[in-house]
Amino acid sequence: MIIREGQGFVIQTAQDSPWAGWFSVQELDWLNLIRTNSSMFLRCLGEIMAVLPGGVSLLWDLAETSHSNSSALLTTLENILLHLPGISIHTKKPLRYDPLEVPLNAWFHSPEVPDGDLSVAWRKGMIGWVPQLRNGWSLPGIGHASTDQKDCTAGMLWGEITIPALAIHHLEIENLKSAIEDTQAHIERVLSHRINAGAWPQSIPFHRRKTTWRLSLTGGWEFQLSGQSWEALASDLSSLQTSLSNYLKCRIHIGINHNARIAGILGEQAMRLGLPWRSSISMPPAPLSFTPGIAADPRKISPLEARASVPKSIAPLLSDPPVALLRVPSVPSMKGIDTFMRGMEVQPAIRWIPPDMPPPGPFHADIDWDAAETFPAIADGKAIHPNLFDGLNDA
Repeated sequence: MIIREGQGFVIQTAQDSPWAGWFSVQELDWLNLIRTNSSMFLRCLGEIMAVLPGGVSLLWDLAETSHSNSSALLTTLENILLHLPGISIHTKKPLRYDPLEVPLNAWFHSPEVPDGDLSVAWRKGMIGWVPQLRNGWSLPGIGHASTDQKDCTAGMLWGEITIPALAIHHLEIENLKSAIEDTQAHIERVLSHRINAGAWPQSIPFHRRKTTWRLSLTGGWEFQLSGQSWEALASDLSSLQTSLSNYLKCRIHIGINHNARIAGILGEQAMRLGLPWRSSISMPPAPLSFTPGIAADPRKISPLEARASVPKSIAPLLSDPPVALLRVPSVPSMKGIDTFMRGMEVQPAIRWIPPDMPPPGPFHADIDWDAAETFPAIADGKAIHPNLFDGLNDA
């Protein structure tokens, strides 16, 4: 991975390949490959993971099959993929993997929250849920994957550009454009060497015109505390997206960056260079870092609403919903979740973290996760009233 800094931004890319990508399992015909040559399937999978360090999102869009052998192969395929780091499975149907007893690299996409057995797995923190409100797939950390056309088998990112929310208005756009252009030119040169040497995976297509950039925000909580206008930020962000898209001649996905390391780099940079937005960062002995993402720090005690908040004016610009990692002292009830969700104007992608589920990494040396028991419980909508004579016996 390469991290390139500029005044108010960080660019993440790979050394000699695109940064991340998504693939349609149906279009790649992986079921047929595992049926005929399982070792070749694993080799193809390893090659994809090796060239995309930013992660691989697999659209689990295989057609239903009544054939027992095919069903068994699909179950085997799920057992392999769901535990591999760097790969996330995205599905609009319940998984065949059973029983769900450990956290899996899986996201369930639907307009409404999961129900039935899948709801139990979601509330226990074994899978995540993405509110899928339009056609295609909203892939956390990647962007929106449109599958309306028949040749939509894959999509890739050149890299990710992350900017603190407070820095958008002050950004020197020409410096940013120049940095992105130089970065992309470098990747294209070394990628051409890789392809000419036969070192690009033959199992996946690469289309330069379908490769995009991701423009992401971090430090949204500091922006919230500053009292500035989210509407003004949305306008600046939209203008920046249009400007970059016209300049780079490619699509720009807008998203939220939850990476604590990137938030820390941008925070230290702001203090080191004396940039205008440094005043929003907590002073030592607190770590010199922005809060990752758009809401309150998921590692620290705060109301659920604060950790899951998404500004209404920003939401229409996002290609994929922000991810809310919600640590709770116990497995939430479905009734409590319904009450909680009705109070939210914009729904993020949600992954619950009850006490028996370990919080996700990477961990920060100076910022630890608070204990699950200390986080506020989700209200279940049942008010508890004391009995009339409670306490009289103690008088």
